[in-house]
Amino acid sequence: MKKVYCREAFTLCGVLLCMAPALTVQAAIPNMQKEAPSYDYHSDPLDPSAAPIPPKEKSPDLFGETTGPLPFFGKEARERGYDLPDPYGIGYTHMDIHQNIKVKSINFSNLKFPVPGIGSIPVDNMFNILVGHTREKSKTDTARLDTWLFPFMNVYGIVGHTRGRSVSNISACITGMGCLPGLKDIDFTLKFKGTTWGGGTTLAYGYHDWFGTMDFNYTETHFDVLDGNISAFTFTPRVGYRFTVPGVERFSIPVTHASLWVGTMYQDVDQDFKGNISDLHMPAGLSTLVNMVNRDDQGRFRVKQHLKSPWNILVGGQYELTRNFNITSEVGFSNRNSFMVGGEFRF
Repeated sequence: MKKVYCREAFTLCGVLLCMAPALTVQAAIPNMQKEAPSYDYHSDPLDPSAAPIPPKEKSPDLFGETTGPLPFFGKEARERGYDLPDPYGIGYTHMDIHQNIKVKSINFSNLKFPVPGIGSIPVDNMFNILVGHTREKSKTDTARLDTWLFPFMNVYGIVGHTRGRSVSNISACITGMGCLPGLKDIDFTLKFKGTTWGGGTTLAYGYHDWFGTMDFNYTETHFDVLDGNISAFTFTPRVGYRFTVPGVERFSIPVTHASLWVGTMYQDVDQDFKGNISDLHMPAGLSTLVNMVNRDDQGRFRVKQHLKSPWNILVGGQYELTRNFNITSEVGFSNRNSFMVGGEFRF
C-alpha cells in the first residue's frame, strides 16, 4: 500500500485566555493520495478484457492543473502520481469559546486617600481581592492567508477580531477590617475586545485515506482594557479519515469529498494583565469604594491568571464542495467548550 501525505491542513490559530480566546483557523485537506493502478484480481490477468479499475474521480477545479512554483517539489510529487491541492488559500473562521480560568491574584496600585490639610495618603495595600470561580466567554472572527510551501507543510498568517467577557466571583476585603458585607460573593464582569494577529505552520501526513496533522501557531492580541499585547502558543494534533462522496450526474452534482477527525488542543497561556482601573466596569459597591481613592484616575490594576486545564478534546469535519471551496466545523469539549465554523477558497 502506498503512502499518502494527509488530506487536511488545519491552521488552528492561537489561544489567548480570559481576554485571549482560543482561535481555530483551518486550511484545506491536501489530497496527496497516489493514483496507483488497481486491478480486478477476480479476472484472468492474461485476458485482454481484464482492464485496470479506473482511478478515483477528482472534484472539479476551477483553475485546472497547478503550474506555479509552489509547493516546492510539487512537480516531482505530481509526476509520481500524487494529487496535490491548489497551493494558495483564503479562509474565514468564526469561533465561540467557553472556558474556566484560574485567577491567581488581583491587585490595585497608585491609589490615594485624600486627607484635608494633609494631602493624599497612599493606600495601595488597602484592598484584598479574593477570587472564586471564573468563567470566560468569547467570540472571534478570523481571516487567514496560507500556502503549501512543501507537499507536507502549510504556512499561514492570520488577523482577527475578538470580543467577549469574563465573570469572576469575588469578595472585596479591606485590610484590617475584613470583607465588607455588601462586597462578598459578587460578580466581577470584565468586557473586552481587540485585534489578533499571528501565524503558524501545519505538518501533514497520510496513508491512503487516513491522515494526520500537527498544527503549531503563535499569536498576539491587543485588547482595549490592557497595556501591551497578550501572546499565546497553541499545539493541535489530529487524526482522521477522508471519504469520497459520489456525484449525481442527473442533477449535475460532481464528485466531492468529506473528512472526519478527532484531535486535541494544547494552549500555553499564563498571563499577567496590567491596565488602568478607570477602564474596568466594576460592581457598583466596589466602584464607589475604589473611586474614593482613585480621584486622579492614576489607579492601576494587575491580574495574574492561567487556564485551569491546557488540554481539551476536538471532533470535526470538512466538506469539499469543489477542489476550490470547502466548509469546516469543529467542536471542543472536556475542560474547554468550543464551536468553530469556517470556509476556505483555494486557487
